[in-house]
Amino acid sequence: MKQLKRWIGSRNTSEADRKADREAARLTAESFRHYDSDSTLTLSTPQVIRAGKTGGLPFDTLTTDLFGGCLPGREVCYGNCFAARAAYAAGIDFGARVPNILDRDVLCGDLERLPASQKFLRNGWNSDPSWNWRNAARLSQWIRESGRLTIFNTKNFTRLQPDTVRSLAAAKAELWVCVSAFDSDAQIEHRIDTIETFREAGGCAVPLVMTTRFIEPELNAKQEQLVQYMTAHDLPAAENSLRFAPTSPVMDILDRMRMRQIASSGHFWSGRLYAGVLRVPTTSSLPPGYSGLQSGYLSRNDSDFLESLFADPVHTHEEVLASPPLEKPVQAGVPLVHVSHRATA
Repeated sequence: MKQLKRWIGSRNTSEADRKADREAARLTAESFRHYDSDSTLTLSTPQVIRAGKTGGLPFDTLTTDLFGGCLPGREVCYGNCFAARAAYAAGIDFGARVPNILDRDVLCGDLERLPASQKFLRNGWNSDPSWNWRNAARLSQWIRESGRLTIFNTKNFTRLQPDTVRSLAAAKAELWVCVSAFDSDAQIEHRIDTIETFREAGGCAVPLVMTTRFIEPELNAKQEQLVQYMTAHDLPAAENSLRFAPTSPVMDILDRMRMRQIASSGHFWSGRLYAGVLRVPTTSSLPPGYSGLQSGYLSRNDSDFLESLFADPVHTHEEVLASPPLEKPVQAGVPLVHVSHRATA
């Protein structure tokens, strides 16, 4: 991968910026850190990777993740990952990654039984495919053989190698790469490099900007700069509104006046802050017939086509503030494991 300093080269950080980043990182780490020393937690059980409702999953849009578990408690994304909360609630160590089992015959059997109208499958909803990119490429090839698109939701924790980039692009898989103001500049640099490199190789990468409203102006400005980067580089970026438990330590840096609670969970969110700017919906909002973007360049996608993709959209910021408590998309934030009473973060 090229080392062009695409993001860091555009940043001019001050001590106030660095202080705000450190505080966000500290509160994020505090949210689930106590589970790192919990000796009662057990490993997840390896599962055969399945697809859709016929494979026992809650929606036809999903495959089983490549791993059970993802990150230790102190590194849980945004200090509010729904999958981590559910795993810990079930007594499972989310920080211990257990490989799931790729069985071509089982998966292809599930794919044959999926509705013909279901044109895509997504992977990376309770863990991250980047922990084994080679197996991710194999999975995408089998799904492509069924005439369907694979969407990988990822933070690209491990670097993509050139041969895997080529394999994923050949399978016409899409990489939906999460970025946010919670990320360090080095992390954003790494993820933007992945996005740009995959596009240069002929693939389609969608930056998924995870947004919220902060108290600190430095974090809001960093978020704005992320959005500006996406538009300046003609990237087909999507937006998702982060959701935070009321008791989360991270709430200390969020602007509660610009947030409301979700009807079913009581978690706080801001809704989409950049409607009309980040013009692609998040993956849980896509219609079943979605078969991929028209181009990895925003300007080469038809506007009506993009609008048609908002089947179950995240509400806009204005809608969230003006209405009684609203709901998230039906397919957003659905954990693989059963939630019990144990999670406290």
